Amino acid sequence: MTEDKLAPFLGTWILDADESEFEQGDPPKSATLRIEDNFGMAIFTMNQVAADGEVTNDSFEAMPDGPEVKLGKSGLVDAMRLVFNGDRTLVSEARRGGLTIMKAERELSEDGRTLTVTQTVHLVDVASFENVSVYRRAQ
Repeated sequence: MTEDKLAPFLGTWILDADESEFEQGDPPKSATLRIEDNFGMAIFTMNQVAADGEVTNDSFEAMPDGPEVKLGKSGLVDAMRLVFNGDRTLVSEARRGGLTIMKAERELSEDGRTLTVTQTVHLVDVASFENVSVYRRAQ
């Protein structure tokens, strides 16, 4: 059941930098997001070229609508969860000490060709920042 909900999100997505809006930091020159299904586990792989040319590769995996995953390697966050919010929105929350400090909502367009990722970062006692990245499905 969960795999069927995940299926429309699977594939390679390419950042449309002109359509994206960043409150924190500069939009990257280019970025790709790959979402794969590994026996019900969602694997996210992000590759990005920053405005200054620095290349970043990152990945994480989580079970959609599964239990919170404890993270040990990062000092910034200690847990992650991935949940569906309806059929067209997949939300990940990075948590520290039980508080959500970063949330990414991935909303799929009606036609399944555009993925809008709204990432909200909560800086404790400072402010919240929202970056909206628009991705187009790779052909």
